[in-house]
Amino acid sequence: MNNGPAFPIVDSHHHLWDLSRFPYRWLAPDAPPRRFGDHSAIKRDYLPVDYRADFEDLNLVGSVHVQANCGAVDPIAETAWLQDLADTDGCPSAIVAEVDLTRMDAGKQIKRHMQFKRLRGVRALIAWDRGGRWRMATRPGILSEPAFRKSAATLATMGLSLDLVVVPEQLPEVAQLAESIPDLSIAINHLAQIEPSVPGNADLWHAGIAALADCRSVHMKLSGLWTIDLDWSLERLQPLIDQALEVFGPDRLMYGSNLPVEKVNTGAARQIDVLTEILGERNAEIGHAVLFANATRFYRLDVI
Repeated sequence: MNNGPAFPIVDSHHHLWDLSRFPYRWLAPDAPPRRFGDHSAIKRDYLPVDYRADFEDLNLVGSVHVQANCGAVDPIAETAWLQDLADTDGCPSAIVAEVDLTRMDAGKQIKRHMQFKRLRGVRALIAWDRGGRWRMATRPGILSEPAFRKSAATLATMGLSLDLVVVPEQLPEVAQLAESIPDLSIAINHLAQIEPSVPGNADLWHAGIAALADCRSVHMKLSGLWTIDLDWSLERLQPLIDQALEVFGPDRLMYGSNLPVEKVNTGAARQIDVLTEILGERNAEIGHAVLFANATRFYRLDVI
């Protein structure tokens, strides 16, 4: 492995939390282990000082906080807290907020989030598969529902992006959404949570990303790769990242640490080492795009 890239890094996907501020039920002392493992070690406050320490000596210059299922009665409260952190600490550089986009009045909540200057988008956790492994959504087909489409169109009108948590079989639905609202910038989280060890899953993923090849408004995050390999094995990640690069090109992929969740298994230093080795086999410009430039452009960050 190498010592990381010489250029700066923008992390397109991480979380922060203050357990005294919001419920965070999934981080409660008695909350059972998650699919990515025993998360007892992260059932504690995780603030900018902790986040920066996890990047050690890497040249982190910007970050995007993605809503952390804080459990607040009013999700605006999480955005307000994050803006306060940004004002006093400089971190995060951008905020992706929580909004239930299936509500017909979601537009009103989106407008309330927009009072905070670092807001850049909204995330929808709608992963749902026929096999029952993923049930983040309460039902299938949400991306096609009128209320969701109306909310997504509102995001586009307001110049905000949409982060999506989906699984491979939902990728054709993402393509339909992108085609119906071409001005909406979409970021698929966690490489669409591909699980190569599940029979047929990789085939669904390959077909799904092929359906998105011409959807220029759709980007994909190299984040949350524990579904491929808990230790981010270069040998297991490389074929899939190579395929994503071939389909999306180097300008539509962006790195995300998914800290502190991902560090249950793999910390930022190893993530950057593995990605730098994979991307560096091509040229430094591709590494610069994936690890810095694409997230900077997508989330409109003011970083060096």
